[in-house]
Amino acid sequence: MGGTDDEVLALLAAYPQAAEDKQDDLNDSDNNPDAESETLQEGDPLLLSPLPLHYAIIEMRPQKVLKALLDAYPDAAKKKNPQTRNLPLHDALEDALKRPEAEEVILLLLNAYPQAAKEKMKDGRLPIEVCAKNKASEGLMLALYKANPKSRVEGLLFLGMVLTNVSSDDVVLAVLQAYPEAASATFSTKSDVRILPLHIAHEETRSEELKKALLDAYPDAKEVENPFKTTLRLHKLLEDTEPDEDVLELIKNYPDAVGKRGRDGRRPLHIALMHKASQDVIKMLFHKYPQAAKERMEDGRLPIEVCAKRNMSKDLMLSLLEDDMPISKDGMPVEHCGSWFSCVSYNTEGAIGAVRCILSEKMTWWEDDFFCNHIHDLADVCDDQGRTALNLAAKGPRAVINEYLLFCGRYMLKSGPPEHRTATSVILRAQDYGDQSDYGVTFDKADKDKNGKLDRKELKAITVEIGLDPDLFLKGSKEGESISKGIFVGICKQQLGDGPREVPKLCGINSIEYPSEDAIANAVEMGRGGLKTIQDKFLKEIVLGKYAIVMGAGPRNLLQIFYQEQPKIENVRHILKQVFEAVKHLHEKKLMHGDIKMLNIIRLGIDNKLRLIDLDASARIVPSGGEEESFAGASAKFSSAILPPEMIYRIETEEQLEKFKKYWKSEIDEDLKKKVEPKLYKKQGTVKARYVVKSFRTEEGKPTTPVFEGLPYEDEELVHASENIDVWSLGVLAFTLLTGEPLIPSNLEDDCLSGTAMHLLKSWGTQPEVLTDRFKKIQDDAARDLVWKLLKQKPEERPTVASLLEEHPFFHPELSAGTEDQFREMKEYLQNITNQVETIHRNILVIKELSHKSQSELLRTRRVLLKGIFEATEVRTPTTFIILNNELPTAVDPSDEETKNKILEIIAREDGSGVSMKTKQATLTATAEGVEIDLEGDLKEYRDQFEDRIKWAKAIKNIGTNFAAGNIDEAFDNIKAE
Repeated sequence: MGGTDDEVLALLAAYPQAAEDKQDDLNDSDNNPDAESETLQEGDPLLLSPLPLHYAIIEMRPQKVLKALLDAYPDAAKKKNPQTRNLPLHDALEDALKRPEAEEVILLLLNAYPQAAKEKMKDGRLPIEVCAKNKASEGLMLALYKANPKSRVEGLLFLGMVLTNVSSDDVVLAVLQAYPEAASATFSTKSDVRILPLHIAHEETRSEELKKALLDAYPDAKEVENPFKTTLRLHKLLEDTEPDEDVLELIKNYPDAVGKRGRDGRRPLHIALMHKASQDVIKMLFHKYPQAAKERMEDGRLPIEVCAKRNMSKDLMLSLLEDDMPISKDGMPVEHCGSWFSCVSYNTEGAIGAVRCILSEKMTWWEDDFFCNHIHDLADVCDDQGRTALNLAAKGPRAVINEYLLFCGRYMLKSGPPEHRTATSVILRAQDYGDQSDYGVTFDKADKDKNGKLDRKELKAITVEIGLDPDLFLKGSKEGESISKGIFVGICKQQLGDGPREVPKLCGINSIEYPSEDAIANAVEMGRGGLKTIQDKFLKEIVLGKYAIVMGAGPRNLLQIFYQEQPKIENVRHILKQVFEAVKHLHEKKLMHGDIKMLNIIRLGIDNKLRLIDLDASARIVPSGGEEESFAGASAKFSSAILPPEMIYRIETEEQLEKFKKYWKSEIDEDLKKKVEPKLYKKQGTVKARYVVKSFRTEEGKPTTPVFEGLPYEDEELVHASENIDVWSLGVLAFTLLTGEPLIPSNLEDDCLSGTAMHLLKSWGTQPEVLTDRFKKIQDDAARDLVWKLLKQKPEERPTVASLLEEHPFFHPELSAGTEDQFREMKEYLQNITNQVETIHRNILVIKELSHKSQSELLRTRRVLLKGIFEATEVRTPTTFIILNNELPTAVDPSDEETKNKILEIIAREDGSGVSMKTKQATLTATAEGVEIDLEGDLKEYRDQFEDRIKWAKAIKNIGTNFAAGNIDEAFDNIKAE
């Protein structure tokens, strides 16, 4: 409306008609030519602008301004504000608490238009209801009542409302006088129990005059008992400062009152907590009516929150908590009200103690199921806002939860099946919540000269502690030999992470490391950190040991690196060099790894370097014949596809098979028995042999000492642990990395896929064409030579790892030109051998084909000769006479030359020592010494070719034997001789 109050009054005095003018500036396009043209629909509020009175009420003008406007235009009190859709009285009531002279203004508007008291406001309430709620004065309440004496509020009689909200008995009496039948009506309460006005008057301690008036209006009220009589008394006692004895006595006499709400809807337990009753009273109220602990109080809090904030005893807190847990004792989700969230969010002694007790295994009223067995579920359960209990937990309860949630209070085990299993251990992935370093503090401690930078010397000292390479920090640094705090912290976070670090935890029986032996043994025994859940779900058949090793986790093993990163030759060189160096270190310590494969090589993110893991198959390298011999192949600690040929044993007879089965019969580990069982080698559907690994059982308590009694490997000893076994495995690894395929067909665990695979391994080196086919797949010359040396059939011919690292060209690509020439000559020499072998192979095929043809011709010749011999020696003297009716035809004319040539010539030797039979293709001479055949024509040529091919076949066999044994020079001497 604008202007001061005095300006408005002056304007009204000069021009009273202004009180009737509407403020329609928005539609006055004539007076506002710059206004945008807008088409308004009929009934739009902008078409009906407010009156000055409406603006004055909204702007909270004083009573004198409103009176002046009403005097100038009395009907304004009847007009609704088109913007608020309220009458002036209703608008004034909405801001009654904020308005100065509030009651005076309301009375002014009420007197101007009394009908407004009967009309409901926008929210459905009557004006008198708003005034009663705001504790209006007796005069205003009476004025509103007189304007609408028969009013009802949302179906409730007005009498009940004024009894409850108004302090003046005069108002109640006025309502009762106008509406006496209301005295017999019952009114609902927040506890959903209906009550008479007389009862309300007694509870509100009204005057005796008012009580008598209510009783006169409804005499039968004295016969109706007040349902809140005992409850009201209990509530009153609970509101007292020291009600203990009286309350306990009342509860004893009236136990049902504990569970009843008062007229205001409150439970006795809630009242006791709000008025800080003693813990004894609260305990009794809870035990008499536990449901009250699950219901929220007037301020929205649960009873356990009040107890936690007041730091009540852990016993009381535990009683409230255990009755409202989010899961049952067997781990199933159940309906709850949130007491678990409330308890863990307070850092008081009582809350911490309650959390510890609820998770303890010493909860004797449960038999086998404990909440600690379901700690992951309790930690991850979410409240209505999606926050987990662990995120809501205060410092103290969080520490208690972590004692059960984390293994040894530090490592969060990954739920699910193990990452890996070996013969003696189970590998679980975990996050290290105890390794969250403050890298800034680490920098400050290392900065001895306090210049804000770390030089190489300072970095070297601190990086050993945190496990990073100093060059990692200085690489690319502008300062060259120093690094700032910001860069140091950034690199640490990038390499080590800004939070818990992942580690694998090995549950086994052979080793012990940090945190401590007692802590780990106790954690394993109790199944802490979710270990029991993992064991129950995924390791039912395994009895865990009591020791564990904690190591840094590798994000990838070499198998994953190989398939996902597909390393090129330079990367393969770098990989193999790291693996060779690790194996060299073991050999220097007189240890054999025994199971070098991709799954046992991991890369750590801390320095991006490879680590050789899993020493289950390891053994000490002891000279043969020593006091304590050491052998390879203990139990099932092997991967057969990466073992050398000397570790494979061939079973050919049933007797050998039975001996083998008898040796392993007493083994109770089914997985072990399955791993060592013989694999069948078949050829054309017939079993030719069975193959096994030369493994052995071990003595009780001595995991490397063989049980020699009944050892089934006839005429062969066990294989001593040696460097040669690891060297062969390195060759298998190198072959796979360089070719992309396994040397021997194998399964996911690197065991031979079949008996055929084991036959191939056992017969390694006896088939030159197999070797040639395998090594042709390696493209790099130096790499091919490396694998050739590693995969020697004879163990003594395999080089040492140290010598290869020091001398072999594969690990030294910067070799001289002379060495390169030697490799070129070697390549040409090998190619020449390959060509010759291929030529020989083709010749063998030709010989084979000719041999089949010669054999066919000889068989045909034999049949012809035998037929001739039979015909020549046939007896011509008749022994039986047959009388015929007709004459037989004459014999063949001897003068027919063609027929004569077909007849076999039989010539007797002059000395009588034999006889010769001659045909066109052959002559057969039979004597006392035997039969001699001379072939002629095509048959003679076939015989000569056959003998020549047999001679070449024998020579090729001799050459192949020399090749397989590595005697290249002797092989070429044989070729030259032929």
